[in-house]
Amino acid sequence: MLNMNTYSCYFLLYLQKPVIIICLSFLLFFYSSISINAQDTRERPRVGLVLSGGGAHGIAHLGVIKVMEEAGLRPDLITGVSMGSIIGGLYSLGYSADSLQKILKGINWKVILSNKIPENKVIFLEKEHFANSAISLPLSSRKILLPSGLINGQQAENMLSYLAWPAADINDFSKLPIPFLCVATDIIRYKKVDLKTGYLPDAIRASFSVPSIFTPLKIDTLLLLDGGLIRNFAATEARDMGADIIIGSYVGFNGYKADKLMTVGGIMEQIAMFRSLDDFEDEKKLVNVLIKPNTNKLSIFQFDNVDSLIQRGYEAALPYKQYFRKLADSLNKIGPQKPLKYILNKKTYTFSQIEITGNKSYSYEQILGVLDIKPGQKVDKELLTDRIELLYGKAWFDKVKYRVINRNDSLTLNIDCIEKPASMLYGSVHYDNALQSGLIFEISMKNLLTQRSVINFGSRIGQYFRVDLNCLQFIDKNQVFGMSANFYSDNTLLPLLELRKEKGEVISRNFTPGLSINKRIGLNNLMGISVNYENLNLLLHYISDAHLKNFSYNYITAIYDYKINTLDKKNFPNRGSIFNFSVSTSKLQSAELKTDTSSTDFTRNNRGEFSFDRFYTMHVSIDHYFSTAGKATFSIGGDLLFITKCDSITAQNNFYLLGGFESISKRSVPMVGFQPNEIPVKKLAGIRTAFDVELFEDFHMNIMANFFAAQEANRNSGFSLLSGIGVGAGYMSVIGPIKIGLMYGSYKREEYFNKIKGYISIGYNF
Repeated sequence: MLNMNTYSCYFLLYLQKPVIIICLSFLLFFYSSISINAQDTRERPRVGLVLSGGGAHGIAHLGVIKVMEEAGLRPDLITGVSMGSIIGGLYSLGYSADSLQKILKGINWKVILSNKIPENKVIFLEKEHFANSAISLPLSSRKILLPSGLINGQQAENMLSYLAWPAADINDFSKLPIPFLCVATDIIRYKKVDLKTGYLPDAIRASFSVPSIFTPLKIDTLLLLDGGLIRNFAATEARDMGADIIIGSYVGFNGYKADKLMTVGGIMEQIAMFRSLDDFEDEKKLVNVLIKPNTNKLSIFQFDNVDSLIQRGYEAALPYKQYFRKLADSLNKIGPQKPLKYILNKKTYTFSQIEITGNKSYSYEQILGVLDIKPGQKVDKELLTDRIELLYGKAWFDKVKYRVINRNDSLTLNIDCIEKPASMLYGSVHYDNALQSGLIFEISMKNLLTQRSVINFGSRIGQYFRVDLNCLQFIDKNQVFGMSANFYSDNTLLPLLELRKEKGEVISRNFTPGLSINKRIGLNNLMGISVNYENLNLLLHYISDAHLKNFSYNYITAIYDYKINTLDKKNFPNRGSIFNFSVSTSKLQSAELKTDTSSTDFTRNNRGEFSFDRFYTMHVSIDHYFSTAGKATFSIGGDLLFITKCDSITAQNNFYLLGGFESISKRSVPMVGFQPNEIPVKKLAGIRTAFDVELFEDFHMNIMANFFAAQEANRNSGFSLLSGIGVGAGYMSVIGPIKIGLMYGSYKREEYFNKIKGYISIGYNF
């Protein structure tokens, strides 16, 4: 039997049961809360992506990134060196691997990795001098300094600024959508420099500045070159940024074995990379996954192999795809990854001020006038890129770039310049069938007389000379409108001209002073109105039966012309157009006829056989070039000419001259198959076409054909049909283009020349 005490105990337990239940429930809730809070505060491990340098091989990094994207694994931070800084820096902005692949394939690497720029990036008035001389010397008291590298980075920096535009206002790289850091080398102290703040394009440019290829980049007191000189694989930096797991992609130099160290070049490369190779041995120990794409047999300088290099990277990373997927799943179970901030839709910035540095000869107002950008104005990357190209195309600077500086929550646009000498002397030699041999000298002087003034003087010294002087004064701060005084003179052989029923060689000698007003439209268009006094002379180069010696004509001519030149190169262009349209009205003021024994002057009151009636001229010329597959270029073009009241050559010296594979005077119309300036014409219409292929570097083969209907100058009605074909070869040498070939012309009135003709041209031309 249970006693009374036992019942009492059961009774007490029964009474306390709710209390126990409540206490147990409270303990369970408290424990659960602790567990939940412990899970929420548990930090998600961070994944770092480390991308090495390696020249063009660095493009393979995108293949590795593609595999990571497909596996759903996004890095939390990125470090890069040299080419790895380009790939990593742009990827940190939010570009996908596919979009970067398209960007890289669209880049003209030949332009980016050179100091050369397409001619269509040069302002129209400077095209004549651009890449058109064998030597160029500054006419300045300043020292002539040798460049510290082959490439100053003008094109590369413009490209990076354009692509990194969405992050132009971010000067702390940890605040990019994916935190980023790149490595450079300070060559003054020969120390590694971690670039994690500042202007992102500057940091990337410094990191890939390969010694002796790119000039160093100065940032503050540092003079920076490629980070790969000391550290080509920045794993330590990734750890310092907080990476718990590191994935590395390495395409850098691995060192040569004995069989490769039998040449001076191999030994020097091995010695130069000793420190970097030794450093990589330590850095790779910090990596969880190291991927080394097989880039054998692909040149580190061949940046056009985009698809092949990306495929190599993709194949190397593919075995790790399952690991990446599992890693991404594991990380997501611990906690969600911070969403990627999207900044690629940033279109415009407003600058509180615009500052210009590096300018001495050209004033703030001149430079700002060309830029035509004001504080407070909304500016997008297309506008700013166009204005920087316009400023660079003025040929004032060896280099001009922009950077955006974030100061106290306001943005400053900095234009940084390296000036060219204000005065330059250009020189070259030239020979061709028509002009024979000659020396070419040109001088360009800016701001000599006044601000915004330009003086260009060009001369070809030889039997068949050329002289051209242009003194231009821009009259607006944007340097769009200009007034100029001009003088032009030439001495040209006309191989066959009929004068008073006698035929033979004639020298055309012209002296033309004038005034003009010009308007520049962008880089490649120019419109002008000019008034010229023209003294035109025909000097007989044969013994005349009628004892004639020369004819002289004096005209007043008003001209409107419109010109377009978008060619990428002056010689052997690949793409672009050249278009000239001019209409003019002329009136003969006086004329003179000389014989062996007398000289007779003619005026409106004493006309003789000369016509003093006003006449009009219209001339249109166009050539368009476009590239097909590979290194082949196709061109098509033509000419249209119409002159009124051209009674005869004697009455009016207003004919044009047809013939030759290129123009040799202001009144030449080129036509393959005929001698230069062979056929005087007053009306014509025709088309021409050519096919050019670059068989190997700078060596070209071409085929040309043309067809014209023309009315000769000594003919009052009817047209002659002319056709011609030609084959030739060309080479772009250090002294200029060399062109040689054979041509065949068909013309019923051909009497004095063989149908098959040869041509040769050597050197830059005036």
